[in-house]
Formats: sequence, C-alpha cells, structure tokens
Amino acid sequence: MTTRTDMPAPPSSVVGPLAWLRNNLFSSPFNSAVTVILGAIVIWAGLNALTWVIIDADWEVVTSRIPLYIVGQYPSELYWRPIACLLLVSLIAGLAWRVWDGPTRYFAIAIAIIAVAAAAFSVDTELYNRILLLCTPVAIAIGYRSAQKIPLLRQGKWIAIIAAAVFIISILLVVGGAPGLSPVNPQDIGGLMLNLFLAFIGIVFSLPIGIALALGRRSKLPVVKAVCVAFIEIIRGVPLITLLFMSRHILPLTFPENIKINTLYLAAITITLFSSAYMAENVRGGMAAVHSGQTEAARALGLRDWQTTLLITLPQGLRNVIPAIVGQFIGLFKDTSLVFIIGMLDIVEMGRVTVQGNTEFTDNGHEMYIFVALVFWIFTFSMSYVSRRIEGVLGVGRR
Repeated sequence: MTTRTDMPAPPSSVVGPLAWLRNNLFSSPFNSAVTVILGAIVIWAGLNALTWVIIDADWEVVTSRIPLYIVGQYPSELYWRPIACLLLVSLIAGLAWRVWDGPTRYFAIAIAIIAVAAAAFSVDTELYNRILLLCTPVAIAIGYRSAQKIPLLRQGKWIAIIAAAVFIISILLVVGGAPGLSPVNPQDIGGLMLNLFLAFIGIVFSLPIGIALALGRRSKLPVVKAVCVAFIEIIRGVPLITLLFMSRHILPLTFPENIKINTLYLAAITITLFSSAYMAENVRGGMAAVHSGQTEAARALGLRDWQTTLLITLPQGLRNVIPAIVGQFIGLFKDTSLVFIIGMLDIVEMGRVTVQGNTEFTDNGHEMYIFVALVFWIFTFSMSYVSRRIEGVLGVGRR
C-alpha cells in the first residue's frame, strides 16, 4: 500500500522556479519577447549603474563628512551623547527582538549594521566614540539576553514604559537639559539626527492628538465639533512650508518680548500639529468604515457611548487605517527635510551646503544626493515593512 509520504514530488515543470518563469514570463511568444527585451534593458542599465557606483563615482563627499550628515554641527567633544542615546535605543531593540521577533529583529540588525558602518567610515571621529559605536551590537545582545532572563521585561507595557524613559533621557542628553550637562545650542543639532528627532516627536504626539481631533469632530457638542473642524480644515488647507515659515517669523511676534522659543521646538510643534490634522481625517475615516451593527450591538449590551467608542469603534477604526497611518508617518519623516526654510541644517541641507561650500566637491552632487536618497529609502522602507507585518498579524483586509 502506498502512503502519502511515499508519493513522488511533483515535477519541476509544474512547481518551482522553472514553472514560475514559464507561467509568468514566457507564457506566450509575445510575453517571451517582452521579457527578453526588458531583461536586456535592465541588465544594461544595472551594469552601467554598477560601473559608475564602483569605478567612476567619487564617494569622498560622503565618507569624509559622515559626522556632519549624522549629527550636523553638534560639538565633536559631545558626540558621546547621541552615541549613548543610540546604545539605549539598541537596548530597547534587543528587548523588542526577544519579545516580538518579526520586524523588530530586522530593525535591531539594521541599527547594528549602520552603527558599525559609521564607526568604520568615520575616520575623523575620536577613537573612543568609534569604540562606543562598535558596542551597539553588544547593547542589542544585552537587551535580548535581559528579556530572556527577566520575565518582567517580556511584557509589552514595560517595554513601552522603558522606551518612554529612554526617549526623555535622550532628549535631555542631546539638548543638555539634565543637571550637570552643559547645554547645547539646538541650532547645532542637524543632519539625520534632526530628521529623526522631528519625525519621532511628530509620530509620538500626532497620533494621540489626531485621535482626539477625530473624536472631537464626531462629537455631539457643537462647540467642540466646530473647534476641531476649524483646526483640521485650516491646517490641511495650508502647505507645511508656509506653516514653518509662519512659526519662525510670525508666531514669535505674538509672544511677549521676554519669551523666546527655540527654532527646534517651533519646528517640532508645527510638524506635529500639521500631521495631527491629517491623522485626524485618517482616524475619522477608519471609524466611519466600522459597520453600524457594531455600535448597535454595543448599545444592546448596555454600553455607554464613550465605552462604545473606546472599546468598539476606535480600535476597529484604527485597525482599518493602519496603511494610511503608516503612510502619514512616512510622509511626516520626509517632510522634515523642509525645515531648511527656517535655517535648520537637516541631512539634505547639510549635503547641499557641503557640495556648494567646498570647491573640491562641486562635481559630486550626484553621489551626495544618491546617499541622502538611500538613507531616506532605508527608513521609509523599514516603516512600510513593519506596517505590512502588523497588517498581517492583525488580519487587515480579511474577515
């Protein structure tokens, strides 16, 4: 008697790479011709691009200015502060890797690779700072091992609490607001660190503010609804670059002369409020897509309106619009490059200044912008990948 395990494997002509190629690329003479032509074009373009990247391009504009691209004009003697923040983030990444695995694993690996590459290419950086960067994989391993040994650290709420503490400590370290630390002029904070700082502030605060605005717009109280509608429509009707300009040159005129708000905080507040208005519409759309039967069932169970919103409508609405929310976060991260309009040197503006301010790099604009584009792509692709994994876990799009 032949058992199921004795059955022969299907032939390679039915399953496997050869079958996939035949069914998808060479299923007909026309498709075969198109595949060959497009393949030749892709190979030709790829070889030319690879030749330029490896042989013709001069990457000194990038390798010789790594610290500027990462931290801007931050004082070199204080580089240990952002590196210490990176080590703290690496600990969190190690904890998350052990608890959730999946996307957090790739995030932790990416942090380690970037830190090691920065240590390898930052030849002008002090030796002790490079050693600290090389400790990033060790910090990830410590976080992973700690989550293995301490059961309390495997709870999501404690990871969130630790992450919030790390965020506050990082701000105090970088800006110098903690006792015993010399303050740093926020104007010296630039490069990728500035983009990440503004993006993180915007992501952390725009989501709860957007949820509050969405709930206010759905409120039955006329005053609350009118205020939320006015805020959302006014902010969404004005370009971000205009709001940034107004926050820098017009908003300070409304404050007393003895009150000075730093440009960094003005930019963070402006970007957060701008993103909150769009986030509110995303959340409102997700809540509106929840079937009315859910609300009716909640009322039949005796739940009050606020219980129905917080326990039924809002969670399902957020689940429905995860792609839109992550898309908003990606757009927010890219929009941080607009702070050049108020005189801040993010990674894009730092690259432009490097090329235009140094005659030896005048012809290296292509290399610089390709590097900046690659940095943005790495972060945005990572966010998109995490979003897809979250959608898969929550079953978005499936009943």
